[in-house]
Amino acid sequence: MRKTVLVPVQHTFCDAHIARDGSEVEAAETLTLGRHTWDLCLEHNVIFGRYLVDALGVPAEGEAVATVPEPLPVAEPAPVADPEPEAEHEEATEPEPVRSVMLAGEVPGYDWDTAREAVRNLGYEVVGRADESTVLLILGEGGERNASKLTDAAERGIPCMDVREPGRFKAAVRSGELVGGDPLPEPAKVGRSGMSDRERNRVIRAWARENGWPSLPVQGRVPMNVRHAYNLAHLDTSEGKAAAA
Repeated sequence: MRKTVLVPVQHTFCDAHIARDGSEVEAAETLTLGRHTWDLCLEHNVIFGRYLVDALGVPAEGEAVATVPEPLPVAEPAPVADPEPEAEHEEATEPEPVRSVMLAGEVPGYDWDTAREAVRNLGYEVVGRADESTVLLILGEGGERNASKLTDAAERGIPCMDVREPGRFKAAVRSGELVGGDPLPEPAKVGRSGMSDRERNRVIRAWARENGWPSLPVQGRVPMNVRHAYNLAHLDTSEGKAAAA
């Protein structure tokens, strides 16, 4: 037969904790001064021991004194190595501007959009007027009538690539290189005499696509406003003065 026997366990609590806030912290040491004895935890035993040593000095040999335990050694923190200086960042270089190309006239065997897309695929931009990035003028059929682009090329020393010969532009695209060096023609005066209506319409369409009407249909009637703009752009000085008069 089993019996359960309750054995009372006596706990001794720190008098300093009880006096301060009523908390019960188990005592580990006893401090005796004359007829008075206090039960203290390790923390308060150290505090009171140091206080007595500071106030009364070290007691003579044989006198009772509260034992003050030696403080535990504190490990010195490991030295922190200085971080290595970061490598200087290389100065960021500005990207070179994309080279651009002017197209004057129509390229044999290519429509308006396809010719320009072929140039862009080679890494060039297509511009209407020359600037500091322009490196080449591609001269197609009717390009000699585009006085503004021819003048830009002449003034800026931009080389000319004449692609009016069928197959030359296609061969250059296949090789991946557009090369100038052809003679730059003088701008041609555009007049109605000696030009058929079909040829004149083709010239007007080429001019219009380069000067504000890029989506002009390849076939069909040329709108009157486009014809009027073309005529105004190609008036001679004498004709302009006569019209003004």
